[in-house]
Amino acid sequence: MASDKPAGASASFSEATRIEQLSSHVYQSNLSKAFCVGAVPNGGYTSACMLAAAKIHLGPRDQPDTLTTHFEFPNRASTGPAIVIIEDVKLGQNISTLHLTLWQGGLLSQAPWIDHSVSRRVVLAYTTHTNLRTFSGISMPTGYEVTPAAELISVSDFKALKTSGADDVWEESKLPKAYATMMPSLANWQFYIPRKEPLSPGVLDMWIRLASGEPITQSTLAYVVDSFPYNMHTFLAAPALRELLNAPRERSNDADVKGTREKDQQRAEMWFPTVVMNMEVKTALPDEGVEWLAVRVSSKQIKDGKFDLEVLVRDADGEIITLSHHVAMILNIVRNTGKKGKSKASL
Repeated sequence: MASDKPAGASASFSEATRIEQLSSHVYQSNLSKAFCVGAVPNGGYTSACMLAAAKIHLGPRDQPDTLTTHFEFPNRASTGPAIVIIEDVKLGQNISTLHLTLWQGGLLSQAPWIDHSVSRRVVLAYTTHTNLRTFSGISMPTGYEVTPAAELISVSDFKALKTSGADDVWEESKLPKAYATMMPSLANWQFYIPRKEPLSPGVLDMWIRLASGEPITQSTLAYVVDSFPYNMHTFLAAPALRELLNAPRERSNDADVKGTREKDQQRAEMWFPTVVMNMEVKTALPDEGVEWLAVRVSSKQIKDGKFDLEVLVRDADGEIITLSHHVAMILNIVRNTGKKGKSKASL
C-alpha cells in the first residue's frame, strides 16, 4: 500500500519497494507518495521497484544483482498500483538480460492485468543481472585511481554529522519548509554537503544516509543515483555564477547579484524529470548494507532546458560501488502536479 506518512517525514524504503508476484512474468508494485517530487514518484525509486521485481524473477537462477541497467521514462508515473511485466531476453548461466515494462492506468484485477486500450507504458528498462559475489576475472589498476578525482572525500567523525549535523568540512543540507510538502522524496535522505566552496569547481561532493536509519543496500542504488539535495545546482554552477549566488548582503542591490538571485528563486518552481538513466554496478555492498555512501555529481552542460548528470558512488573505504549517467529536462513544477494518468485500477 502507498505510505500515509506525513509530508516531510522519512519513509521506509524496504516497505515502499515491496513486490508481489502475480504470475511467472508479472509483478505488482504500489508506488508511494512518500517518494514523490510534486505528484510524481522519483524516477530512481520507481526504477528500484522494477529492479526489485527483476531480483525476484532471477532468484531461482542465483542472479540477484543488477550489473547494468538502462531506463527510459516515456510517461509520467503516479502514485498507486503499478504492474511490472518482464520479458526474458536472454537467460544465461552467469548473466541474464531482461526487458521490463512498468504499466499504470486501467489495471485489471486478474490476467492479463493490463488493458492495452487504457494502460500506459510508464517506464521501460533493460537490465542485466548476475551474482556480483561470485563474479570473477582479471583485475588491474587504472590511471584514474591516482588522479585527484579519485581521491575519497573524507569525514573525520560520522557520529558528529549525525548528532550535530555538521563538522569542520560538512553540513547537512536542510530542506526548506516550503519544499517539504512538494518534495517528500528529499526528506528520505540526509545529504551532507561542503560547508563552504565545492571541493572541486562545478562538482557536488556529498555524504548521504537514509533518514529512516535503514541501511543502504544493493536494492537502494537506483534511488541513490537519482536523489540530490534541493540546492545541488549551486555546486554545479560555474565559479563566477556561484559567487553571485552567494554574494554577501551588502551586495544585494548590485544589478548582477539581484538578477542572478531572482533567477535562482524561479528555480524553486522548476522540476527536473529524468529522460534516460543508466547505471553500472561495480561492487556488491555487504548483505547487511552500509550506513554511509560518498556521492560525486557533475554536469558537463546545462543548456536549453536540458542537462546531463554524471554520478559516482563510493563506500566509506573509497571502493567504487556505482556509476550512473542521466539525461534530464528542466520544466515548470506545474507540469508535475496535475492529475494526468492517475491510476483507477481495481488491484
